[in-house]
Amino acid sequence: MKILAGALAILLASLQDPPAKEPPLDPAVQKVCDMVRSRCTALVSQQTGSKVKFEDAVAQAGKLEEAIVEESAKKLGITPDEVREVWKKRDRKPRKITYGDGSWIPSGGQDGGLDSQVKGTPVPDSTDVVGSGPSILTRRKPPAPAEPVPMGKPLKTKEEWWATATTGERAAFVEAEFVRKSAMVDKKEEAKKCATCNGKGTLNVKRGGIGLTILCNRCHGTKEDLIVVYE
Repeated sequence: MKILAGALAILLASLQDPPAKEPPLDPAVQKVCDMVRSRCTALVSQQTGSKVKFEDAVAQAGKLEEAIVEESAKKLGITPDEVREVWKKRDRKPRKITYGDGSWIPSGGQDGGLDSQVKGTPVPDSTDVVGSGPSILTRRKPPAPAEPVPMGKPLKTKEEWWATATTGERAAFVEAEFVRKSAMVDKKEEAKKCATCNGKGTLNVKRGGIGLTILCNRCHGTKEDLIVVYE
């Protein structure tokens, strides 16, 4: 009986109409959409060179929409307003961009400075061996510092992160900045836990024999990677 019911269900499913496919995009619309996406890729790429400074790349990201529309219009021989109108009819292709380990910058993480404000007197890890012969050994610890010293280590600044980022990381950062500032795309933001601190924003370490809670050197205390999805 169960076999018969299963077979009947399969038969009924096969008789149902397949889901309707979306009609193909008008070739004229497709041409504009392809041009807009092409100019976006090209203009983002221009901001990833080794000589481009961080503040300049961020500033240009805020101007990309206008540049993309103007360059597309010029190459297609139409007006910028026509580009914008046709773009509204685009085929929706969701694209996901992550800021990765640069997520702390748009999320307001600590820009430079030390990962801990604690001061302390480190406990020496080694000792000096002195004596008058191989059979006479004494160990002498070096004198402790007169004053407690900072136990924190430097975090990267925005400029330092940018200088050490790969071309791909820079491109993702600029594209994500463009998307967040643009009115010509539909977008949403997502987040996932920082892989280094597991979403805590801090790490427990031991330095100079002293236990410390420091800011995560990847997320700078922001706890998450920022992801932008747009179409």
